[in-house]
Amino acid sequence: MRSSTPNLFVLERTAEAPEVIDVHFRHLVCGVCGTRPVARVGSTAVRFFKQAQLVDVTRTAGGLLARHKLLERLTEHLITGWRAGVVRVEAIPSLCDRDLSYSELVIVGHTQCYAERVGLQVDSECSECGRRAYLVPQEGIPMPKECWDGSDIFMIDELPGLTIVTAAVRDLIKQYGHTGVRCTPLTDWRDPLGWMPEKRLAKPPSDVWPPLR
Repeated sequence: MRSSTPNLFVLERTAEAPEVIDVHFRHLVCGVCGTRPVARVGSTAVRFFKQAQLVDVTRTAGGLLARHKLLERLTEHLITGWRAGVVRVEAIPSLCDRDLSYSELVIVGHTQCYAERVGLQVDSECSECGRRAYLVPQEGIPMPKECWDGSDIFMIDELPGLTIVTAAVRDLIKQYGHTGVRCTPLTDWRDPLGWMPEKRLAKPPSDVWPPLR
């Protein structure tokens, strides 16, 4: 029997993301499945064009942005599994007097052998590059202890797009009233329409994966 890990949460974004205006990827794309790479070269640039987008945690190309005040608190509370990355921030004139002090929240915590341990169903496999796409669990995210590296913030390698956090992160967000995200217990998480589409070998949405430059 697998030993489950208690007090873990899915970090769900609740606000509209800013516009990604510049991002560079390594030019390694499979000619069969068209999968875009996950490794970027250089930093991302974003533009805020609505007041409602200015929250403490939001989205960029394949990752997260966080205000400096949140990153400082993560450091103060010894939260593990992340590092700060560079991002160029622009905004329309009416928003330029707002708090635009953002950095990328680069998640370095990860899982190991997750698909095999929990029995994820393979949706498709590319005949050329061998990349497997897995069906996303529709109700609840299992997390065996042996798959988790112990980080407070981490990703499930086989389910990109999901950010998992510990109770320490959940409590910090609640204590300081940080905006733009909510923490849903793994057992209560549901795959809502538009939040995390099935991971199929298809062209990703342009707002998540900008075209190669």
